[in-house]
Amino acid sequence: MRDTQSSLEYIGLKPKEAKIYLALLELGEASVVQIAKNAGIKRTTVYNILPDFINRGLVTSTFKKRRKVYFVEDPRSLKNDIKEKGNVIDRLMPELLAIQNVIPSKPRITFYEGLGGMKELYQDTLDNSKEGETILSYTGLSDFSDLMPKEYADYYIGERAKRKIRLRVIASNSPTAQSWKNTAIQDLRDIRIVESPNFRFNADMEIYANKVALISYRENFLGVIVESKEINQMQRAAFELMWGSLESGRQSQ
Repeated sequence: MRDTQSSLEYIGLKPKEAKIYLALLELGEASVVQIAKNAGIKRTTVYNILPDFINRGLVTSTFKKRRKVYFVEDPRSLKNDIKEKGNVIDRLMPELLAIQNVIPSKPRITFYEGLGGMKELYQDTLDNSKEGETILSYTGLSDFSDLMPKEYADYYIGERAKRKIRLRVIASNSPTAQSWKNTAIQDLRDIRIVESPNFRFNADMEIYANKVALISYRENFLGVIVESKEINQMQRAAFELMWGSLESGRQSQ
């Protein structure tokens, strides 16, 4: 553990930050009191450091039985926070993932706000999908294309294709949806369009790994990721049902 702490300090975390990060990684989820005890650091110091971790996307907080608890985001988020010394992070990542205490008994819910939050959310769909896997998506597309900066939309589409992660998308009918048909092969994308005007998607959903992400572009960029195997499987089943109905041409009017 000491070597891991030294590596975290080398890539930019201060000594107390590294201790708190490792303590929370090992605990899975914990209150400030539990973190302070495990890390051997004063509670006031933990209180001061955690908000900065949250702002950097390294830690998330939630309430459990009226008590505020914290948990570490996917350790791979360190790559987004620290741009330099990438080789050290790559060597360190397997050890961090091994330390991480993942609690499977309850869904983990993470909220994202603003344009920066949306970028983190979409980056999560890439970082948690492996080569050859497929992301399932419902989208209105018009909001994505109109409100997301074009440079980021282009980056995301290109990066997903570069990583050889496929996309199957069910989209509301729009000029953007129709144009996506023309680039389906090069962008590793299969798209089926809901022609009926009675079915319009005013928010997006991404189904991947063991997670489901919901995104609203109209509420000042608001998103949430639910990490739950059961919820993910249910949404996959619903997606496949709708996908099959579009394939056979049986669309609700």
